[in-house]
Amino acid sequence: MIRERSTCREPLLHLAWSSNADGVCAAPLAWCPELLPDMESKPLADWLAAVAVTDGAALARELAGVLARHQPFECALEIACIDGRHRHVLVTGLPRQDGGYAGALVDMTDRHNALEDATRSAATLRLMVDNATDLVGYCGLDGRYIDISSSFTRSLGWEREQLIGQPAIDFVHPDDHAHANDDMRRILAGETRPDAIELRKRDTRGQYLALASKTRMVTDPASGECLGAVFVSRDIAREKEMLQSLERMAEQNRTLLESINDGFFSVNPAWEIVYANNRAAAFVGVDRDTAIGKVVWDVAAGLADSVVGEQLRRAMERRESASFEAFYEPVGVWVSERIYAHEEGLSVFFHDISERVAAEQQIRDSERRFRETIRITPAGYMLVNGAGIVEDINPALCQLSGYSRDELVGNPVAAILVGGAASAALNVCHTGQHDHALETVLRHRQGHRVVALVNQTIELDAQGHARSLTAFITDITERKHAEARLEILATRDTLTGLPNRTWINRRVSDMLDNGRGCGDTTLFFIDLNRFKEVNDSMGHATGDRLLQQVGKRLQSCMRPGDAVARLGGDEFVVAANCTGREAAAAIARRLLATMDLPFDADGMEMRVGASIGISQAGAGFTSTEELFQKADTAMYKAKALGDGSFQFFEPVMCLEAKRRLQLEAALHRALEHRQFALHYQPRVDLRSLRTLGVEALLRWQHPEFGSIPPLEFIPLAEERGQIGNIGRWVLGAACRDVKHINDRYGLALHVSVNVSARQLRSPDLIGQVHTALADSGLPAGSLELELTESALIEDLDQSVQVLRGLKALGVRLSIDDFGTGYSSLSYLKRLPIDVLKLDRSFLAENPAGDDFLRSLIGMAHVLKLSVVAEGIEHRAAMEALRDASCDEGQGYLFARPMPLDALEAFLAQEDGARACQPELSHEKPQITN
Repeated sequence: MIRERSTCREPLLHLAWSSNADGVCAAPLAWCPELLPDMESKPLADWLAAVAVTDGAALARELAGVLARHQPFECALEIACIDGRHRHVLVTGLPRQDGGYAGALVDMTDRHNALEDATRSAATLRLMVDNATDLVGYCGLDGRYIDISSSFTRSLGWEREQLIGQPAIDFVHPDDHAHANDDMRRILAGETRPDAIELRKRDTRGQYLALASKTRMVTDPASGECLGAVFVSRDIAREKEMLQSLERMAEQNRTLLESINDGFFSVNPAWEIVYANNRAAAFVGVDRDTAIGKVVWDVAAGLADSVVGEQLRRAMERRESASFEAFYEPVGVWVSERIYAHEEGLSVFFHDISERVAAEQQIRDSERRFRETIRITPAGYMLVNGAGIVEDINPALCQLSGYSRDELVGNPVAAILVGGAASAALNVCHTGQHDHALETVLRHRQGHRVVALVNQTIELDAQGHARSLTAFITDITERKHAEARLEILATRDTLTGLPNRTWINRRVSDMLDNGRGCGDTTLFFIDLNRFKEVNDSMGHATGDRLLQQVGKRLQSCMRPGDAVARLGGDEFVVAANCTGREAAAAIARRLLATMDLPFDADGMEMRVGASIGISQAGAGFTSTEELFQKADTAMYKAKALGDGSFQFFEPVMCLEAKRRLQLEAALHRALEHRQFALHYQPRVDLRSLRTLGVEALLRWQHPEFGSIPPLEFIPLAEERGQIGNIGRWVLGAACRDVKHINDRYGLALHVSVNVSARQLRSPDLIGQVHTALADSGLPAGSLELELTESALIEDLDQSVQVLRGLKALGVRLSIDDFGTGYSSLSYLKRLPIDVLKLDRSFLAENPAGDDFLRSLIGMAHVLKLSVVAEGIEHRAAMEALRDASCDEGQGYLFARPMPLDALEAFLAQEDGARACQPELSHEKPQITN
């Protein structure tokens, strides 16, 4: 078919060219010559290099080789026209006998675009079909499969090649063949079949799956000729199971209504009985099967004029459910009735409660006699229900507490308890049923405290839940005051008023001896994190007032049975009985939360925070001294993890603490004894795979402990203030090593060095960098400093000043592990950053890359930042990063970290390989001979 082009929105290029034996082009025969630069008197290779969109130089070199061999060629490429548009063209050339060439340039843009559109459309349609949950199949007129969806494999196990060309009916259950063939015959005859048919299809195991299938005829859109049929099938096994389940449930409901002790009947809006169980029919003396379908007023004599009948009519009129008890005159019994209104009428449950009503009357008589006895009892009396609400008291309790009856009855018992809570005394949730000589503290109406001795009984229901608490209460305030005064003198901290070390040791010892069955004896060792800063900056008087507030706050968030004590300085202890670690962890989180709130000391708001170590006695015996020691060890572990954390004691902590002390001592001498060394991991250009630079990684080889992981000794160096000296050494050594390598091999590698948060805050960092560059001779542009997000945003204003000073030296700056910390665009715009290093977690979560990774790299490029990906271990990850335009990468796929001599060997080998086989860009146009 010939398509005329009278006009077009896009120019159509075409020219015939020729060249002499020297490769110089003559004037071409061209259509739209104004769209391309003149090629007359120019070598063809140079002219193509000038108009090619990408890799023109590489194209020219390859074409020159073809022309030198005097071979025919064709080349498909994208060119840039003078009007700024890009076109896809095919350039061909044939050698002539005179040594020259003749050829043509043909515009292929429309064909290229049409092919891309068709490919995308076919891929989209295939994607939709392959991701459908239903089974989609296409059969020809002979009934054989032409194509199927991927869901066949997921649902039936058949692979596509196993079905294509096979008769579809062969995979249908034999009993369904007639049904399926009839449906196909009607569809191919042009009959519309809106309903799905049910049939069974065989899977690879020989089992059959129940399906609901709809079939449609496929016709040629141009000729209308029938090409076959497409069918869509859905698994209905679950639907059939649900239908059977509903039928079973209906039968179960009927059985249930017959088995209950209540009478039950249901009526429609016309008052006709829809259903009644045998118990309801027997209650009114009728046959159940005879009653169904009749009007309820006609079946139950006297019902219409009774109180029950009145309630039924009200529920029907208002469409409201009701529950009540009433005397039913027609039968002469008390009934409990529950009426449920719904759109189909009413459902009614009822039963005879005459015996219960008589028993309740007997109980009321007994209660009257009991009340008279309680009224004249000299001890205070209290009855509390299962929700902790006071239901009854006697005059003696009013005198003891100062409250009137009306002020106590109906209110929570906790309202008159100091602190709003109690331990076992007056606590209806207490597990003991009978407790004698329990002590609690009541709040007198006039404001003073009343220490009371309580003898109580808790009544439980059949499930063991508390129904009520009955207590007799005696005032023992004066006796307790005398005891408390003596106790305070011996066992209290004079500053905070909290128990002291002596008291808490005794208390913990008692808990260990007597706490069996009440949970594990648990010790919380609390150390304030920034108390020394308060003491040093604000003075000891302010520090003392802060400690007093800490003690009060700790006491306020603990249970009455728990103990809070101050050991000395800024160390506090909480002792509690906890059942398991979860309960202890909940207490620790509560303690940390309250300590994280601001304190007000001398008009200044301050935050100190805390670290908590936890030890639990458990089932085995543990001494008081051991429990304290374990909590102290766990506390130091918590402090090492950072502010606001807690740690349970683990046996390994003793070994860790010993090793930590040994490493701390060895760390002081590591630089002096030359135990540190630098390893280097190459960073490569992801396009050319050439090594552009290296990252310097610190290693510590100890003569006794062997190789010590950086994650173990670097935090220790930061904590003990030694990271500054170590960082200065790393900076100088890395600059010297890379300068040596660059000079020896004629390279221009850059080196990246990690800078810790403490180094970033050092006022001498800029001077250290200047000294390292000056001493080594390494150009400033070859040094890259890596900083973490958390270090930068700790004090963003100071970070901006320091980074600007470093940029003034000419060094490059990068953000390490980007994406694991703050990751805010706002600070990226404020800081003079050159490079983002993507954290390895991005590739670990999706080693093949994803749109998020592509977007993140695109965002960095918009901000004019280079992107380096860490942790590349597989080629698929590298290809994904290349497709996403990531600039550089490092990881085990390219090289592991290595010492300096191994790095030199690696670079020498890379240089040799490059000399033998120079790498070509994978994006250059393809030229075929």
